[in-house]
Amino acid sequence: MMIRPAVSRRRLLLVALNVGLLGLLAAVTWSSSALAQADGRARGRYLAVSGGVPGTGADVIWIVDTVNQEMVALTWDPDRKRIVGVGYRDLAVDAATALRGGGR
Repeated sequence: MMIRPAVSRRRLLLVALNVGLLGLLAAVTWSSSALAQADGRARGRYLAVSGGVPGTGADVIWIVDTVNQEMVALTWDPDRKRIVGVGYRDLAVDAATALRGGGR
């Protein structure tokens, strides 16, 4: 009668594979940010307001990023069935211009 070893070779390989995968997961979790996030831009907080544009029949959604101080205006194009950007403003630049007395 042959006695089998307590731990088979297959079990050792599976344990080694799991330890390697756990190490890879830890490395990815605690690594530095991705290159696309390297510009130091803060994660935004958004506020959306809808309304009409005076003089037109278009409805617009203004989305303001309160952290990065940016605003974008979007509208729906029913012919192309897609959202279209109407405009963009850097609110920090606008505020600095208003403080200097410009922008009137």
